[in-house]
This record gives sequence, structure tokens and C-alpha cells, in this order.
Amino acid sequence: MSVYHHRPLSQPGSSIRLLQLLPRREDPKNLRCKLFECSLQTSDEVSRPYEALSYFWGGEQKTESIIIVDHQEHNQGNQRLAVTSNLYEALLQLQDHDIPRIIWADGVCIDQLNTREKEVQIPLMAEVYAKASRVIVWLGKAGDYSNEALKAICVAAEGSMYLSQTQLPAQAISALLERPWFCRIWVRAQGCKY
Repeated sequence: MSVYHHRPLSQPGSSIRLLQLLPRREDPKNLRCKLFECSLQTSDEVSRPYEALSYFWGGEQKTESIIIVDHQEHNQGNQRLAVTSNLYEALLQLQDHDIPRIIWADGVCIDQLNTREKEVQIPLMAEVYAKASRVIVWLGKAGDYSNEALKAICVAAEGSMYLSQTQLPAQAISALLERPWFCRIWVRAQGCKY
């Protein structure tokens, strides 16, 4: 299978690519997607019908692949695009069994091999997140009581002072808050080791 190469955006300063994550039932063994262009400027609506994914890249090594279904390429309908393992895991979790899902994820929607495109697209990221119908934060795979830590944080955020007698140890919440996503410059939490 050939390697996918992004087509240039028709209006790089005002349009973005979106990823249509195809249903798992169509191909249970592979992450299959389509990429398409969408204008950020054509709508007065506050939000658009896509979800923006916020995640930690997890390094530059791209050890996984997704399949881009591209019917515009003659005889090359399916092509592979290398992605980081953390992005791959996030997309696996977001993939629905029966219906497609529209997502913006910088590692796929911005051509990472095109410096000029990155220079134009990266400044649009605040608008991309602001216009998304929802922003999804991927903290990584569950582990070290992370699910319980999230539940405890939600209970505290709701103002409930009551936690069960089997309160979650502070170490579990600290471990969750020390995950790499919280240590990015625009999120920056205290205690980051990165």
C-alpha cells in the first residue's frame, strides 16, 4: 500500500482539513479515515460539526499507520499515513462501531511534512478549537487508577464535599495530573517533570 501525501489546501489561511473516522464495522482490523477540506470562514455559527482532539504527541516517532481512503487517486484508493502511537490509541478509542465521526487532529489534519503549511495552519489552531462543537482531551490509556481519579475530580468540581469512605489516594490524582498532556506549555500544571 502506498504512502499518503496531503493535497494542498485551496485556501490555507482560512480552511482546514478534517478527518472522517470511518466505522469500525467496515474494517475491524484497521483505522480507516477520509480527509476533506472545510472552510473556517464561511459560517457565522460559533461552532462547526466536528470535534477537536487535544492530545500529547508522545514523541516524533510515527510507529503506527492509519489508512486514508482516497477515491480521487486513481488506482490508489487506500494509502497509509504514519502517526504517533498516542494519536493512534486516541483515534482507536474515538472510533465508533457503526457511524463515522468527524475529528480535527493536528498530527493528521496539518501536513507535518510541509513547513509552509504548518506556518499558516498553526496560528489557526485557537480558532479551530473555538469553532469545534466539542474538544476532546486524550490523556492516554487508563492506568494507575486514572478512571477513579477523574471521577473524584468530577465529584469535587460539582461541589460535593462527600467522598466515600474509600477515598482515592491523593497519589492517584497526582499521577493523573502528571501525565504529559498537562505538561504542555499551554496547559502547564504544577509538578510537571517534562
